[in-house]
Amino acid sequence: MKPTFKHYLSIAFALLAIFLCGYGIGFLLGERKGSQPQSASQTKMSGSPSSRDFDWTTWERSTGQVIENAIRDLTPEQMQAIRLEIAKTSERIRAARQSGRKEFRDLNERLRQHLTPEQQTQLPGASPD
Repeated sequence: MKPTFKHYLSIAFALLAIFLCGYGIGFLLGERKGSQPQSASQTKMSGSPSSRDFDWTTWERSTGQVIENAIRDLTPEQMQAIRLEIAKTSERIRAARQSGRKEFRDLNERLRQHLTPEQQTQLPGASPD
C-alpha cells in the first residue's frame, strides 16, 4: 500500500501536536529568563543582599554544615581542617570582591577623563553593588 497525502498530513499534524505540547509544557514549567530587566533599586528592594551586607560567618557555618551532613563519618580533625579551608576561602572571596570594587572605581575614574562634565554626571556608579 502506497502512502497517500492523507497519511503524510496525519504524520505532520501528529508531529505538530507533539511540538506544541512540548512548547506548552516548557512555557508553563520553564523559567523565564530576561523577561524584565531589574534595576538596581528593584534588586535592593527584592531582598537580595549586596556583598557588603552578606553574613560571611553564617555562610561559613552553613557550608560546613552541608559538608558535615553529606559526609557523616568525618573525624573531628577532618572537620576542623574543612572549617579552616572554608574560612580561608571566605577570606579570599572577600578580598577578591574588594579588589573587584577597586577595579570598578578605577575604571570609572579613567572613563571620566574622556567625558565632558555633562556626560560625567550621567556616568553610572562605580560598582555593580
